[in-house]
Amino acid sequence: MSRGGIPDFPEPVRIISDLHLAHPSSRAGEVGGLRPLVAGAGTVIFNGDTCEQSCRDWRSAGQEKLGELRALCEEEGAEACFLAGNHDPEISERGWLDLVAGRVFLTHGHAMCLGGTPWSHEYLHRREEILQLVREREREGVDLAYHWETARLLTEALRPAAARKQGGNYVLSALWPPARFLSILQSWRGIADTASAFVERFRPAAGVVFFGHFHRPGLWYRGGRVICNTGAFMRGSRPLMGELAGGWLAIRTISRDHDEFRPGERRALFEI
Repeated sequence: MSRGGIPDFPEPVRIISDLHLAHPSSRAGEVGGLRPLVAGAGTVIFNGDTCEQSCRDWRSAGQEKLGELRALCEEEGAEACFLAGNHDPEISERGWLDLVAGRVFLTHGHAMCLGGTPWSHEYLHRREEILQLVREREREGVDLAYHWETARLLTEALRPAAARKQGGNYVLSALWPPARFLSILQSWRGIADTASAFVERFRPAAGVVFFGHFHRPGLWYRGGRVICNTGAFMRGSRPLMGELAGGWLAIRTISRDHDEFRPGERRALFEI
């Protein structure tokens, strides 16, 4: 199966990421609460970290909720397309998508980072080992498929053995150890430039980039490109949604009403 490609998806195409189904700190606790985001869509692209697969403590529940999500999309008549993230590396062999004749590029985002998730506890504890793997894979002029394979190997190397105790507070867990907090801040400060450099290297013709992974929702403009991070459905973050239809791209907020998530106000509109 191709890891990328330019498929022909039924419109409207909606793009979301980082549901983290089955993670204790996911705000999308009930899959049914996502129905308003799926209803009316021709296709929903789940751009990575849709469910928890890497951590053995949450894997079974993650697979169960993934099944519920697939069933929900089928009930609503929406085609579901899943891209692999670092938390759900087995959900799909696809690591990216090129849409609208290559003008729109999607990938989860962990392939953009040196070390995949440089703020994770696993990376901080095994930094030299991970960087050695990166050095061994370094080559001049690599294509996206080769680079994605490096990201896949890093994801496997950083797979947690078990759930880390967080004291019930996912947000506070980002503050310790201090090196983790500093790495998060550094990644957040450079998020738009990181994405811009990545797409300039691997997809220079793309004018719009969608990614997640960093849990920092935002819309930036770099080098004539639109760069959108769709945030996350996790505590401490807020999600955004992209919607493609009829040659137009809308970027919208996602509002929460009790346990339901709904398309919110339009933040931007672009002709594609």
